[in-house]
Amino acid sequence: MIKTVRDVFYAAFCIAIGMALGQMAFATVGTPPGTGPALVDGAWLNGLANGQNVSYQYGFTAVGSGQSASLQLPANIFLLEVDTSDSGGASGVALPPCLQGQNVVVINNTAYTFDVYPSIANNPVTAAQDKINNTTSTTITTYAQKRFSCAKNGVWIG
Repeated sequence: MIKTVRDVFYAAFCIAIGMALGQMAFATVGTPPGTGPALVDGAWLNGLANGQNVSYQYGFTAVGSGQSASLQLPANIFLLEVDTSDSGGASGVALPPCLQGQNVVVINNTAYTFDVYPSIANNPVTAAQDKINNTTSTTITTYAQKRFSCAKNGVWIG
């Protein structure tokens, strides 16, 4: 019993030292679920509930000049990182449809500013074009991010 307690404290100490030295990083807590039906790991589910386990995708390219020519970002992903953009700020991405309760963070990991537009297609609930801050677009500067929240269908705030 004492050996088990000692080992747990030793492991916690090693993890703390490794994180302090920048040698370790943890992206998720627990084991993420697979693609098929299966039991979900309780530690992962608790991490999800506490905001530690979020979905993410990277490698997007901002394209086009205007909403209709921009890259449509996928829905149901919390962190979206744009890694490539055209120079001159003539490129952009379009948010997914704004449905109540959604939050999206768009990260600009490029040396160029680009525009963020509402979804290219009309909102499936309102049957109208979405808005961002009551207008048609916003800008993300170089190496920055913006969080977009949707409390009312069709209206992104960010």
